[in-house]
Amino acid sequence: PDAIIDAILAGVPDADGGRVERVTDRVEAIGRALDRAEPGDVVLLAGKGHETYQVLGTETVPLDERQVVRVWREREGVS
Repeated sequence: PDAIIDAILAGVPDADGGRVERVTDRVEAIGRALDRAEPGDVVLLAGKGHETYQVLGTETVPLDERQVVRVWREREGVS
C-alpha cells in the first residue's frame, strides 16, 4: 500500500499542508474519512470496486468496503 499511497500523494498539491492524513490500514482509513466527513461532503472509496479482499504482500485477506461502511453506519446510528 505504501507505494500506491506515495504515487497518489505525489499528485496532491500541498500534501504536506496539514489537510492530508496518511493511513495505510484501509479499514482504519475508511473509518477516519467517514468520521471527519461533514454534511455535503463526498467520501470516495476508490480502487477496490467489487473486490471483497485485499492482497497484503503474499497474503489475501477479506475486505468488503461495503461492509466496512455498513458497520460504521450501524455504530454511528446513521441510516
